Amino acid sequence: MTSGSRFVSYQRKRSSSQLESEQSRVFQEPNSSGQARSFKINHQSLTMLAVQHGSTSQRANQSFRRYVSPLLRDAGFQKVDARNGWRWQDKVILVFNIRAVGNYFSGVTGWPPGSVSVSLGCFYTFLPQWPSIKRDKQGQLQPAEHECHMRSEHECHMRSELECGRDQTHLVQSLRNPAERRRKDLWWVDPDGGDAEEVAKDIAMSLFKNGFQWFSRISNLETALASVETRHDCFNKFAKAAFLARELGDTKRWQRFDSLAEAEARRIGVGLDRSTWYLPG
Repeated sequence: MTSGSRFVSYQRKRSSSQLESEQSRVFQEPNSSGQARSFKINHQSLTMLAVQHGSTSQRANQSFRRYVSPLLRDAGFQKVDARNGWRWQDKVILVFNIRAVGNYFSGVTGWPPGSVSVSLGCFYTFLPQWPSIKRDKQGQLQPAEHECHMRSEHECHMRSELECGRDQTHLVQSLRNPAERRRKDLWWVDPDGGDAEEVAKDIAMSLFKNGFQWFSRISNLETALASVETRHDCFNKFAKAAFLARELGDTKRWQRFDSLAEAEARRIGVGLDRSTWYLPG
């Protein structure tokens, strides 16, 4: 069942009195001066968006399978569907994910709900793992992108390493927030999905030009450690660097980052268990 059909099913289960009493929901968004501006999103409008999103997703998935999936398979990804891909390597699992912004994000920002971002992840099999991580039928770990130790969108939610190469100026000019109009990490997908093929082609091009380079850099443990060392100091940085250095056999850096992780843990009041101390992200 698609997210759109689940939303519609949920709406049908609600009583008419509930719908009348919750006819609209008020959200607040800061305007250019930083003050909150209220606006309403009608439940009927959200339902229509969900229905449209369902059909949009189908058209988009067809295009993703045609243009993006073959590129992933050619790059050695062993498991691929319309919006996801996994490649199992020695000590590393590479993860690819396309996800729609959804109805809530659409209602707040104005982006069509079927618009998408692309995220890349790298999971190191020698680092601590959450017991909830899914395994495939062969027993191989199959982490979701958000469960990866290294992520292309590490700075903040919905900010991807990949950028849209399409000229979307005429599409985003109606968006209220200037910051949303400047975004390059989202691909605009029309509500009818009519531009899905163009979007899929551009995602494939961005993946080819930039995505595979990111996968190559981050799956090299020495390069990955160097990247981690440039990040702001925090427990996650120290713990991640310690594990990478230990795997590389770099005793000096391993001991240094291990000590820094212990000191930071004491400072923030976290007890350490070296089998589970790492947090993804």
